[in-house]
Amino acid sequence: MYFSERLKKARKSKGYTQEELAHKLGISKQAYRKYEQSLGLPRENILNQICDILEVDSHYLLNTEILPYYQKLSESHQVEAVEFTKSKLEEQDNENKIINFRNSLIPYKAATEHALSAGLGEGYTDNIETTTVYWDKKVDYDIGIPIKGDSMEPDYQSGQIALIKYQSYPDHDGEVCAVDNVSVGNAFIKCVTCQEDGMLLESLNVEVNQYGERKFPDKKISWEDNPRIIGKVVAAFTPIEINNIF
Repeated sequence: MYFSERLKKARKSKGYTQEELAHKLGISKQAYRKYEQSLGLPRENILNQICDILEVDSHYLLNTEILPYYQKLSESHQVEAVEFTKSKLEEQDNENKIINFRNSLIPYKAATEHALSAGLGEGYTDNIETTTVYWDKKVDYDIGIPIKGDSMEPDYQSGQIALIKYQSYPDHDGEVCAVDNVSVGNAFIKCVTCQEDGMLLESLNVEVNQYGERKFPDKKISWEDNPRIIGKVVAAFTPIEINNIF
């Protein structure tokens, strides 16, 4: 509790208004109000009067070792000291907010060497080295893999981390899954539909090139090529760089 709060509490406990207490102290109401607005501290003689009138100990009101130094300052320097203290307090509050935010972040393990492709495909292996990335939401997942390419925009952006939950079959046609094209060693994040003659992979991005052709046409992988579903995509996010928070 700050001096201003302690003073206000002590004054009210004695039943004085600001004007009444100011009158007893022989100062203006405006001058007294500054004390309760954290705009300044009373000089020693005024402080002693306050303590006598409110029947409180100065240590209770102040609870600080800085007062003797503050009271020796000129009035203009006292104002500067108060403003400086306020700025440091604001800085401290901001630091605490940042620390609390940082502590609230959820760590996720994401692949480092092999990126899940949302474009033309990247190599995928079962043994993936991981690094830790952070997000502010908690999601049940098995592995996080970076997305490359823009074939799944606007829902999935290049540079995001796709969170994968392992499963070998889509829950429904068109579900967004990570698929490993075993025969050529490529992995894709696509809308997956399992058909009789193979696996249909569709992109969300429907952009066309200058010839009016889709930039990301549907892919069909025969079952003979042994495609496998790594798992479904349960979320995707842009990692929060904690090194840039401070």
